Amino acid sequence: MKLITLFKAVFTKLRNIIEQCCFFFTECKVTMKTFFYIFLLCLLPAQTVAGEALTEDTFWHGEVTLSDDLLVPSGVTLTIAAGTTIIINPAKSTKIDPEYLSHYTEILVHGSLRAEGTELQPVLFKLGKTDEGDDRWAGIIVDNGEAYLAGSEIRDAETGIYVVNGKLKVDGSKLSGNRYGIVAQGEATQALIQNSLISDNDYGLLTLNKASLQTEEVTFRSNSKKDVHEAVRQTVMLNDFPEYQLSNEKEITRFYKDEALAGQTIWKGRIMIDGIVRVPTEARLIILPGTLVEFLKKDTIGDGIGENGLLVQGHFIAKGTPQQPIIFRSAETTRRMGDWDAINILGSDRGQNIMEFCQIEDAYRALHFHFSNVIVTNSILRHNFRGAQFQESLVELRESYFYRNKSGIQARDSEMVFRGNLVADNHTGANFFRVNLEAYDNIFTNNDLEGLRLREGTPRITKNMFWGNRYGLLVADAVYGEYRENFIAGNLETGISLRNTDHIKMVGNFIQQNTINGINLLDSRTIIQGNLISLNGERGIGVQSFSGRIEGNNITGNGLYGIGLDGESDVSAINNWWADSDLDAEIFDSHDDPGLGTVTYQPQNRVPFEVVWPFEEIISDVSWAGALNVPDNVEVAAGATLHLLPGTAVYFGPEIGLQSHGRIIADGTQTKRIQFLSKEKRGPGSWGEILIDKGDASSFSFCDFSNATWGLHLHFTRVDVTDCLFTNNEGGLRFRSGPVTIERSVFKNNRIGIRSMRGVGTIENSAILDNEIGIFIREKGSGFTIHKNNMHDNERYNLRLGDFNKENVDARQNWWGTHQPLETIFDDRREPGIGQVEFDPFALEPLPIPDE
Repeated sequence: MKLITLFKAVFTKLRNIIEQCCFFFTECKVTMKTFFYIFLLCLLPAQTVAGEALTEDTFWHGEVTLSDDLLVPSGVTLTIAAGTTIIINPAKSTKIDPEYLSHYTEILVHGSLRAEGTELQPVLFKLGKTDEGDDRWAGIIVDNGEAYLAGSEIRDAETGIYVVNGKLKVDGSKLSGNRYGIVAQGEATQALIQNSLISDNDYGLLTLNKASLQTEEVTFRSNSKKDVHEAVRQTVMLNDFPEYQLSNEKEITRFYKDEALAGQTIWKGRIMIDGIVRVPTEARLIILPGTLVEFLKKDTIGDGIGENGLLVQGHFIAKGTPQQPIIFRSAETTRRMGDWDAINILGSDRGQNIMEFCQIEDAYRALHFHFSNVIVTNSILRHNFRGAQFQESLVELRESYFYRNKSGIQARDSEMVFRGNLVADNHTGANFFRVNLEAYDNIFTNNDLEGLRLREGTPRITKNMFWGNRYGLLVADAVYGEYRENFIAGNLETGISLRNTDHIKMVGNFIQQNTINGINLLDSRTIIQGNLISLNGERGIGVQSFSGRIEGNNITGNGLYGIGLDGESDVSAINNWWADSDLDAEIFDSHDDPGLGTVTYQPQNRVPFEVVWPFEEIISDVSWAGALNVPDNVEVAAGATLHLLPGTAVYFGPEIGLQSHGRIIADGTQTKRIQFLSKEKRGPGSWGEILIDKGDASSFSFCDFSNATWGLHLHFTRVDVTDCLFTNNEGGLRFRSGPVTIERSVFKNNRIGIRSMRGVGTIENSAILDNEIGIFIREKGSGFTIHKNNMHDNERYNLRLGDFNKENVDARQNWWGTHQPLETIFDDRREPGIGQVEFDPFALEPLPIPDE
């Protein structure tokens, strides 16, 4: 009876298949060969793929269930037949494998993917069974590979298709119900989307970092955030990434295969390894400065990943020096990422394992720790699938560089100090899960995805810079944590995102110039206080669901809204400073959409809160607004720009100032002047100076300088100074070379108003009065002119030439406060041998120039 039932079921299936094939044969006019090809495909059973790295060209058809990550390596092609359905079941995994790029289930393409769907027989990618919270899969990620998708539909993904430095062609396809439809990232990316529908995603198309993305006959519909978004990271002014060098001509001093070291072993010279070298529990390996350790590639399973490496269970010390570093790398002629496995330190916690001045490259995981105690300082981890990975360990990483890896660093369930490091130009930066983390003075920049991702744990994140990443800082599922005095700016989407967090404090951060939102809040209870939130592309703070306080912040100049509410809960945002914004337009809430909650913003602060600038160097474009307290000297790096918004007040401590090799733009307005002044107001010399030395062209307009040693000190830089006031300084402005243009400015009650040495430029339409000396020209004064100014009532001289000035100075058409200008001038008529001031003709009465 069971056999008859089974026969009937098979017969029914065959009949349905034949009917489908006949339809194609008659309606689509396919050939007989294609007819039988489709017929045979329909007879094949469904496939289940547990997740793997393909080792040969592969063909999918029918129904395919994917239950874990899939890798299509370089040189391998995955072809998907028309009518195939791929069902992705989210995998319960911690996603620690370095070659994968997402914490969701992904199809990762280094080789080639071809989906050959049609309008009538599409290829469908969709989410399968999910547990609570697993409502996404990663999507198709094309990483330095290529993909062609015709007649395809992709649903339910974090990103339908993400192509980074690869090639993509999409034709006649649909991407819907994803967070992002298509993301193209990187200058090497070439993407063509044609005859396709992109609908019901949060974002349709994102183009990042100069990717080439072309569209032809693409329809956008009902994408909730944006149909198209484009962003390019701005440059961060870092010195070239460091690189240690050792001679390639060293003789091989030791050669190892698979073996264990006994007792204490010392390595020096050049070490060659073709196996796994083990340091047992009672053994110790010491590597001397200048040693080169190379690993031959052994890949027995054909997945492209090398297997040779170090396995340390005892004690490991590798202490190089700046002049004699220790280098671990591939021994292959053409070195590639993943040629060897790792320096594995496992169960070594009886003493501290030490690495100093080491460079580790070409590995699968450069450093890999479990249940160990490790300190790494002044080291370089580059060109690895992952720079460092560890769990259940006590780790300190200081003054080191993680750059140009697929993944910079990943850790879980550990105690960690992360100080003074650079995490840059990786695909993913740093990812920490349940880590008690103390991170300060680090730079996370130019990573393709997040600079820093935190999940759970109790982090203290202080004085870090997050710049030019796709996402600056992502925090999820965290209870407790402090984020203080960080600079989170210039990220391509969001500066900082908080999701499902509680008891979080965000205090004294600078969150600005992020392309979409400065802060995103989802299911979070947070104190947001004392931050400068400015100049973000769309929203200063985007809120979906939030409880907590947004209080005591300076919120100004954001593109669409200071606060944009996208949920039903009310939000408290009292006692913030909004500059002179129209708060009806600055806040999006129930007043704009009755289905939303209400943002309470009254009372508001009428003057800005004072925010402390926490960094000694500015290495990217920075904007100051409101009131800034500068307790330490600050340097603007070459190529960087410090931009001060109108109305900004900058307070300096004793002997503190700015030094710039880049650009300073301080352009106030007549009603919103910019002020540079002393924190303590003890009179002239209460703070240092603003020094611009061989910098980029800078400008100061409607600025006030008071109580400084020198208001402005300029060397070899083009600077325009207009409508400025210099008062109660030791000196107002001094310069060498230039050119410097001073117009409509006032120099009053300084010891010296203006001092020039070999200066080039002009002083016009300005008032120079009540100083001890108005203008002092120390040397070579013929390079600039002093015309149409009021110079009077200066205690000693309106204009004094120095002992080394042998040239005449053009100072005509000025008002000197008297009809006897020579009485106010010191030149060769008082000291023969120095130059002469050419003052005739001169004004007989004061010129109409304000003196305040």
